[in-house]
Amino acid sequence: MSEREIQKAPPDPSRTAAVGAPVLRVDAADKVTGRAVYLDDMVMPGVLHAALVFPGRAHAEFRGVDASAARSMAGVRSVVTADDIPGENQVGVIDADQPLLPFDRIRYEGDAVAIVVAETAALAREAADAVSVDSTELPGVFDAVRAMEPDAPLVHESGNVFLHDKVRKGDVDAGFDAADIIVEREFRTYHQEHCYLEPLAALAVPEDNGSMTIYGTMQCPFYVQKAVARVLGLPLASVRVIQTVTGGGFGGKEDAPSEICACAALAAWKTGSAVKLVYSRQEDFLRSSKRHPMHVTFKLGVTRDGTFTAAKIRAVADGGAYSTLTPVVAFRAAVHATGPYEIRNVETDVYGVYTNRQTTGAFRGFGQPQVIFANESVIDEVALALGIDPVDIRLRNCLDVGKRTATNQLLTESIGLKETLELARELSGWNELRQVSARPDEKRDHVLHGIGVGSIYYGVSLGAKGLALDGSGAHINVYRDGSIRIGVGGTEMGQGLLTVLAQIAADSLGVPVDSIHVERADTSVVPDSGPSVASRTTLMTGNAVIDAAAKLRAVMGEVAADLLGMDASEIEFAGGTVGSVEKSVTFAELAEQCWARNVSTAADGWYAAPESTFDENGQGDAYAVYSYATHVAEVEVDTETGQVSVVRVTAVHDVGRVLNPVTLEGQIEGGVLQGIGMALYEQMKTEGGAVVTPDFSTYIIPTAMDTPEIRTAFVEHPYSKGPFGAKGIGETPAMPGAVAIANAVSNALGVRLHELPLTPERVRQAVSERKDS
Repeated sequence: MSEREIQKAPPDPSRTAAVGAPVLRVDAADKVTGRAVYLDDMVMPGVLHAALVFPGRAHAEFRGVDASAARSMAGVRSVVTADDIPGENQVGVIDADQPLLPFDRIRYEGDAVAIVVAETAALAREAADAVSVDSTELPGVFDAVRAMEPDAPLVHESGNVFLHDKVRKGDVDAGFDAADIIVEREFRTYHQEHCYLEPLAALAVPEDNGSMTIYGTMQCPFYVQKAVARVLGLPLASVRVIQTVTGGGFGGKEDAPSEICACAALAAWKTGSAVKLVYSRQEDFLRSSKRHPMHVTFKLGVTRDGTFTAAKIRAVADGGAYSTLTPVVAFRAAVHATGPYEIRNVETDVYGVYTNRQTTGAFRGFGQPQVIFANESVIDEVALALGIDPVDIRLRNCLDVGKRTATNQLLTESIGLKETLELARELSGWNELRQVSARPDEKRDHVLHGIGVGSIYYGVSLGAKGLALDGSGAHINVYRDGSIRIGVGGTEMGQGLLTVLAQIAADSLGVPVDSIHVERADTSVVPDSGPSVASRTTLMTGNAVIDAAAKLRAVMGEVAADLLGMDASEIEFAGGTVGSVEKSVTFAELAEQCWARNVSTAADGWYAAPESTFDENGQGDAYAVYSYATHVAEVEVDTETGQVSVVRVTAVHDVGRVLNPVTLEGQIEGGVLQGIGMALYEQMKTEGGAVVTPDFSTYIIPTAMDTPEIRTAFVEHPYSKGPFGAKGIGETPAMPGAVAIANAVSNALGVRLHELPLTPERVRQAVSERKDS
């Protein structure tokens, strides 16, 4: 059950028929009827199939493979190794530290040492199992804190600590001196798997002109284009990447598709045939990137009236065997480590550390949920010690217009945090429930009730560390019958992008949504538009669509003015007509007239993010704009079994402007479930670098039976540079929920847990410790 409420901004005259309406998703029918074609559904004559050879070791000296048995099997076409790579054996997204196929060292269990190509997928897997790996096991390191010690085994010769981001603001020592109470605690989070519906998959097709076309399930086709070009030694213009219908991503299809697509492309180049490579669920668990495990120490100083005076944070992020996206994940964690509060004195250190475990990269929230768990937990503990309501202490310190972030950024617009707190308090019945929380259930005295809150802010798009990638393109083609096709660089992965872009285009051109078809991303249509991550796609691609539409209105408006005998400045595009109330032509008639006059009705749009800064001390305008959210969770805790049940979640989000309330509601509901997973269930376990929870029989995720009542509400604080005032929403729904649940459990038990997930074993231990104290 879900309830929705929108706290609207004042009316916007630019908002017309489509924007703000609950438009049906344009891809809904294909997906629910099974007509949508995913990568593994694609059929191509003569296609070969690939499988990867894994070493079975987490850290080893690698000397090569013996593939004679595999090559002798009928139907096996090739066994590809590092020696076959025509270009550079490198797929590192940011740092050049990750070979596509290892040639001397195995650094984690998911390193693929060879690619087997055969006539069927089953044969390819069978042949891959027949390849023997010549390696000598080396000592490994499987904990990031241990990896920082001087005597730890080295994952890379350059050292295990590969980055250090810091934020320095004010005088932390003076801030703690001014505090009446200081609380310092340690927190741990662990690997979390994305669990998208569709595993990673790729199809590589060599073309007659020597170029390569890649089809794949992905978030970032331009990343894939660069990786494939690098491995094959081709210019970018010779690599075309087309995103297929993508069954979920959540960040897991940002970096990892570069690897699988490069493997398929290398196999296709070697054999001269199209090659398909599809991971099993176990292979996807083994090889795809995960949420970073983090060890976070959080220290907060507060005066008796609840004012925060200083914060000191140290976070150690387990980057796994290769750095992948850790540099930008760590940057985001450092910027947001203090939470959405004004604190005048801040010292934050975030470290990225190599281990011989699974690579870690983007996951919805991008490094923030881990530090949020720490800061929001400590804030609750401080509030309890001071006798201040947890909502009130957040309201006292929350960011607002005229206040400054931890990076000393002055906030000037689109800040709805205070409203999210107040509305969440009202809708959840916080004041009433807080008075009766921590009391036994009337019928079950071993069940305790609790309520908790968590607030966050999120820098939209890539920020200062990703500014060079922070542009986006769009191409709009108006056909002579008035129908419209749009090409974009952003990707649809289930979040509703195609629908929202169609709405933006519809209102920008004054036409019905159903006259517009938005294509999936194709690198041959628009310039490099960066990744579809960081809640940036609606903001960036939406603005690019608006830019292209403005160019079309200018050109087509001149033709309309001539047809109608009007001044071009008087021409309006609305309701499928062009002109004015007194005289007009239909948009389709105008398109036909443009065609008859040889006037181009195609246009390219581009949008680049505003300038952002981040100096060596972590000071500057780290992001152009932020989204804000508050979640309140109500739980029941069975003190006999340790089982936690989430009864209700109230989720309130500042989204700038609501473009489509239904797709927004879906985003929030999915994020709430992922937050429940992080809070209560999900932990990918490894032993000696080996994954011991390799599938859904051992890796537990929330199901429909675990879904609570979800109340969603939106606060509108328009962003002046956003499309129709909108900001990003993709990441934020998954971020406050886990800590709100953790705070609710602590409220119920009267004891705080410092590790996620809150498994029954951990909860029972906390109950036992409470009884013993």
